[in-house]
Amino acid sequence: MKNTELEQFAYFASHDLQEPLITINSFIDLLGKEYAGQLGEQGNQYLKFIAESSKGLSGVVSDLLHYSRIGINREVTCVDCNKLIESIQSDLSATIAKSKATIDVILLPEIKGFKTELRLLFQNLISNAIKFCSENTPPHIVISAEKGNNWTFSIQDNGIGIARGNQEKVFTIFQRLHSKNDYEGTGIGLAQCRKIVNLHGGEIWINSTKDQGSTFCFSIPI
Repeated sequence: MKNTELEQFAYFASHDLQEPLITINSFIDLLGKEYAGQLGEQGNQYLKFIAESSKGLSGVVSDLLHYSRIGINREVTCVDCNKLIESIQSDLSATIAKSKATIDVILLPEIKGFKTELRLLFQNLISNAIKFCSENTPPHIVISAEKGNNWTFSIQDNGIGIARGNQEKVFTIFQRLHSKNDYEGTGIGLAQCRKIVNLHGGEIWINSTKDQGSTFCFSIPI
């Protein structure tokens, strides 16, 4: 299949899966409320497993739908990256507070691009920097940009890092380096990031050492 055909397939498959998943989740809730006292300990445990699996599948479907929609409405606007990051920090305020994360933003440029996609790009990278933190070490994230032939953005963290042999794999859709029990996620976020950067005519890469943090970099043409 061509990329466009794959994206169309992903859109229709994920869109058509949403309706039955909503129904499944609704009946799981009803079972839990109406029969909780009759199912017994093992029955309640089974119901919990079903609910968690259904929730996980809903997350995959939602992320796949977002992935397939990237670049559909191509409206280039001037995007103030400082305001974009402020808005993302506001949306992630509960997560930031819970993890005790600190985010330093060094003055960012205003660029031309697709605002919705750029927001998703930064949000994915910031969320990952918070999620993949070292144990007992609050996440510290530094976001900066450097002007050359392109704008090169950097999102640096002090997290668990990525071994060199896995640094290309993480951009592959559904690729996970850790079990779901260790870190939540669908394995689609970084694939979304690459697709968004490619949409803008740029590149994305990682500078990282295992257990010593990561710096995700991407370029946006001026």
